[in-house]
Amino acid sequence: MQQRVRAAKHAGAAPRQAGLTRLRFFFISWVILYHLNLPLQVDAIWPQLHWPEALLRHGYLGVDGFFLLSGFALWLGYGTRPPWSSATVRDFLLRRVAKIWPLHALALLALALLVGLSVLAGLPIRDPERFGLDEFVLQLLLVNAWETSQRFAWNYPSWALSVEWAGYLAFPLLLRGVVGVPRWASPLVALAAFGGLWRFASAVPEVGLNWTLHLGLVRFGLEFTLGLALGRMATEGMLPRALPLLAVAALPVGVLWWDDALSVLGLTGLIVAVWQAGTAGSRAAQPAPARPDLLLRLGEASFGVYLCWVFVEAVLVLVLRLVEPGPTGRVGLMLAGFVASLVAGWLAWRWVEVPAHRWIIRRAAAPPRRQEAGATASS
Repeated sequence: MQQRVRAAKHAGAAPRQAGLTRLRFFFISWVILYHLNLPLQVDAIWPQLHWPEALLRHGYLGVDGFFLLSGFALWLGYGTRPPWSSATVRDFLLRRVAKIWPLHALALLALALLVGLSVLAGLPIRDPERFGLDEFVLQLLLVNAWETSQRFAWNYPSWALSVEWAGYLAFPLLLRGVVGVPRWASPLVALAAFGGLWRFASAVPEVGLNWTLHLGLVRFGLEFTLGLALGRMATEGMLPRALPLLAVAALPVGVLWWDDALSVLGLTGLIVAVWQAGTAGSRAAQPAPARPDLLLRLGEASFGVYLCWVFVEAVLVLVLRLVEPGPTGRVGLMLAGFVASLVAGWLAWRWVEVPAHRWIIRRAAAPPRRQEAGATASS
């Protein structure tokens, strides 16, 4: 293993696979539909049907899909070139900050402006204690899900971003542990992570895996580690193609049986199966097409969709204060809210996330300015 790492030390990053990026669209769609259903209660329109309720009320598992995919994708990118030196760790963390923090900070500031304008306009704000300065600072620093906060506040979906940031900080050490395990023991790491996840999900059955501010770090850590272990197993040829496809069947079964751990097993199978399909018989991922399709673009924008949801929710709450929609109206509002979330997220990705990321990376890569030769010294 050490020889393999040394040989690939200077290899470039693995290209992002288009199939996995498209999968991000389906994960974020599930999450947004879950949040839309909370105030709209669309699943209650068809009480005789079990599957709409099971599907919509388990949309939080889309976040688990992102946690698993995060570990899996980071293995693809860094498994053969681990960031273990101070320079590579710095580069890794800089790229993560450039990716997540600018849009997060801007969304938080925009929300603060919206709250301030609402107060000036005399509009009622539900539970105004949520918008305190202490919670604002915790969220701005992305430590709000480190057992530091007791309530959802400000842009509350950022709890997932907070635990992801903790994972990025711990990633070099976690990767060292996964790389250091003998090849034959890699499946044991995956089994241990899934076993811990199953025990965690069954501890409080009415909650399952839907832990956020409290114990969200545990939820993320187990799934992130599972994703890393599966990444190693997949890239080193330890997973027959039929096995992930069989595991995918656990996803609908787990959702319909309200078994979160079984659903996560299905999500792991789905991620690996999509990756295997994209490699087309080789271990090299097929790069994104020159002209990205709609699903690929929306998958790339999934982070923006997630962070912009709170603004769509604010409009939805205002609409529900003014009208009481019937069944058809609730379905219509869900569709409108879903499309609005995708549009807002794409705009945030296109005009904030991508430009900010490129600017920060360029600034970090720019050589330091040298003093002009022959410059006169100050007298």
